[in-house]
Amino acid sequence: MFAGIFAGMILVPFENNVLLSVFIASSILVVIGVLDDRFKLPAIVRLASQVVAVILMVYGAGLSLTDIGDPFGTGIISMGPLALVFTMLVTLTMINAYNFVDGADGLAGSLTIIALLAVAVVTDLSNPAAKAALSISAAIAGFLLFNFPTLLNRSVRSFMGDAGSTFLGFTVVWITLGVSQGTESVISPVHCLWFAAIPIFDFLACFVHRVLKGKSPFAPGRDHFHHILLRGGLRVRQTLGILTGLQLVYAIVALYCHSEGVPDVVMFTAWSVLGVTQRHVIRQISRYHRCHLLKKLRMQRELRSQETQRAPI
Repeated sequence: MFAGIFAGMILVPFENNVLLSVFIASSILVVIGVLDDRFKLPAIVRLASQVVAVILMVYGAGLSLTDIGDPFGTGIISMGPLALVFTMLVTLTMINAYNFVDGADGLAGSLTIIALLAVAVVTDLSNPAAKAALSISAAIAGFLLFNFPTLLNRSVRSFMGDAGSTFLGFTVVWITLGVSQGTESVISPVHCLWFAAIPIFDFLACFVHRVLKGKSPFAPGRDHFHHILLRGGLRVRQTLGILTGLQLVYAIVALYCHSEGVPDVVMFTAWSVLGVTQRHVIRQISRYHRCHLLKKLRMQRELRSQETQRAPI
């Protein structure tokens, strides 16, 4: 997937050293990710590699979060000298959000494709960011042929691991910064939040839940959205359908609101409400499905009992 993405990126007319800087930063993430998948590296090593990747993106490719739009209705908020700090915070969050959400076959790849295609839709196809988004989506689609949960690929099922999930989170940040920052921005950063809503909501919900429980927010756990749905008796494909379906709806809402000129403050308020309530919504879906399964099981038992009583002795 990594090789396919950058094979396509060579054909995209990027300015200055954008491609080289992003390639080096991505290579660091992939190499550390592979080593972590094999040897379980300390968290500080993974974090250090992510920090280096962000620095390369900011100073090498010239991509940074210079403003966050108008989320509070007070005007465009410029980051000024804090641009590097906020870029670091946002990028590290996104990298780890996609890493966290990668717990069900096809999920991380599908969510990434939705985010990238949303960027491609909102920009002119002559824009390098749009071409990059389509090229990356194509490479991910090729990977999903061997990762999507179907019976046809069970014998050749492949997984991206930390190397792939952190890389995908980084590419989403890279592409969205390219279309939401600077004089040539085409969409507000607030609207872009909707393109990656499910990974961000999952990451923040787990972070808060673990802190309240007195646990490390970065420790492995089974409190992600996909774990909640799977515990409710939903199959992997059903879980994948629910989460990708929600993300697709959020992306479409953002694209429509962008085209209609909905203010950032409205979009950020709605996004925040969704974020606070998303875990509850997921739990309700899981609880409803579990109750439905139990009801169905009781009906089957009653039916078998009745058939047994009717059977001739």
